[in-house]
Amino acid sequence: MMRRLLFLSALTPAMLAAQTAVTNASVSGVVKDKITGQPLTNYTVSTFVNATWVGNTILQTSRTKDVASTTDSSGRYKLTDLPPGAYRIAARDAQHFGPGLTRHVAVNGSDVENIDFLVLVDGTIEGKVLDENKEPVPGVWVRLISREYYLGNLGYHYSPSITRTDDLGEYTLTRVNPGRPYLLMAENAESNLPAHSEAPLDPKLRRRVPVRTWYPNSPFRESAQALTLRPGETREGVDIEMEKSASYCVEGTAIGPMGPASLRFGIEATQPSSGLSSSGGTYTATPGGITASDGKFRICDLYPGVYRLSAHDAQDSPTPNYGVTEVTITDQDLQGVRVMAVPGKPLEGEVAWDVDPPATPVTNKVSVSLAPLFRTSFANERGGARVDIPETFTIDSVFPDDYAVRAFIFAPGIYVKDVTYSGRSVLYEPLRTAAAMSGAGMRVVMAHDGATLNVQVADKDGNPSADLGVLVIPADAPSEGVMAARLVQGETNQLGQYTSQTLPPGKYYVVATGESVDPTPESMDRLWRSRNRFQEVDLPPAGSAQVKLEPGKIE
Repeated sequence: MMRRLLFLSALTPAMLAAQTAVTNASVSGVVKDKITGQPLTNYTVSTFVNATWVGNTILQTSRTKDVASTTDSSGRYKLTDLPPGAYRIAARDAQHFGPGLTRHVAVNGSDVENIDFLVLVDGTIEGKVLDENKEPVPGVWVRLISREYYLGNLGYHYSPSITRTDDLGEYTLTRVNPGRPYLLMAENAESNLPAHSEAPLDPKLRRRVPVRTWYPNSPFRESAQALTLRPGETREGVDIEMEKSASYCVEGTAIGPMGPASLRFGIEATQPSSGLSSSGGTYTATPGGITASDGKFRICDLYPGVYRLSAHDAQDSPTPNYGVTEVTITDQDLQGVRVMAVPGKPLEGEVAWDVDPPATPVTNKVSVSLAPLFRTSFANERGGARVDIPETFTIDSVFPDDYAVRAFIFAPGIYVKDVTYSGRSVLYEPLRTAAAMSGAGMRVVMAHDGATLNVQVADKDGNPSADLGVLVIPADAPSEGVMAARLVQGETNQLGQYTSQTLPPGKYYVVATGESVDPTPESMDRLWRSRNRFQEVDLPPAGSAQVKLEPGKIE
């Protein structure tokens, strides 16, 4: 008897391996230039096995693994050993960071071929930075700026594309996404600043300083001229003439928990500045330095504008102190400025149902976290909470600052209905802890009447339309900014199918389109004006809706 059991045990792995060989499959295709049709080599094509996507958030487990392939000289790739399931496959230039082009593919045990990626190749901008006398300005940063909606607000954000002028004042800016309007900004920013500037006390004796200048020659971002490149285009002769301004100073004291102290200070002009955006976020080193033990600072060579002035521990600490204040320079120096670095405080919160709990207990946990909007997180800020429903939670080390709230759950029919802080909704708005009353708490409201939208897209002849964007717009969105924050985007797979994440019940406008949609005001304006012409769908509470669409246009 024992021998028989051992024999069966020995056969079982082989049987399982045989089953795996039968059911697992591959996805293959070509990555090529959409305009020229030329194959693109050295592109990384990848996906995740044993992972779940909730919107643009991926949920991984100990069984999650990355499956990747690099395109060869013919632009070909092949992802192998994929179990049956739905996959989000991404292709990007191996030399670039950040998101790439994605396709959604259903694998059911048979190899899937011809999943091609048609890439709109990035463009390049070349030019010079000149001073008021038409002389070249070396060592100046040139940045690509995106004007876009984020958390319901329209703002200016750094894109990843940045360069510096050479000795001849020339620059080359790569990785410019085609078809999207960008602004161009030149800035003379030094990384290291003295705590006590030696600029003359009399403003009339100070040198004039270069100001942030927007292409072609304006110190005001509202007067900037947008640039939109064609795929693969090199735009030459994009010269920027830098303006200069009178120089001003900010004097004050950096204060720690025990009073004035040696602290690291930083000062950065706002809008744009480092931080999160709809595209993910871009961060650069904040100009700054370290004060002496008296905490005194005198920062000069500043032009009129709004700045974020921060202070934190001069040395890395597991429990840092941090503080930030906003200062506005007009036509005179600022004196007596105080910036207080304080320890982070716990943020207390609760997760609760909006109504009575469902009849079947929900065992899935809600993930809640905060992300600073304008800086990278400290080491002890990078946590969050995974919470049962209902349950209280604590997020450690929250500073008086601006944050984005991230809350989600993966459970059929369950969704985050609202997040409030100090009684104000912050689900689609920034959370500003400095403006809240003492003792303010967070409340994550969950609902269990969520619905699902199933979309089938086919052309007029009934052929499945693959790789189309599906846009799901809440009909009750009151503005373009809110629409941008609440917009749900997906893509059809090779069968022309799309299934949404769990959505709140209600009325939506739905369209399937091959046109690109981004968070810029130009794109959101077109979508806002077109939404009433899209397919109207009512999602019933705790139900689903089936929709058949033909590819549409955004007018």
